[in-house]
Amino acid sequence: MTIIIACHQPGYRDLKTYYIHLVYRYLTNEFPELISYTRMLKFMQRVLSPRNFLPETICGGA
Repeated sequence: MTIIIACHQPGYRDLKTYYIHLVYRYLTNEFPELISYTRMLKFMQRVLSPRNFLPETICGGA
């Protein structure tokens, strides 16, 4: 989730560019069990569904 949120830093057009050029090259010490970009996309499908559902649950569907 940290990587998904941090990818919105200026200078990166999309998640793929951010992940491959910054995370995968320079942040391996911070994320020792780093997965490939393809696996990251599959993981995001599971993570993003609950994340999108949460605001609707908290706000009562507003």
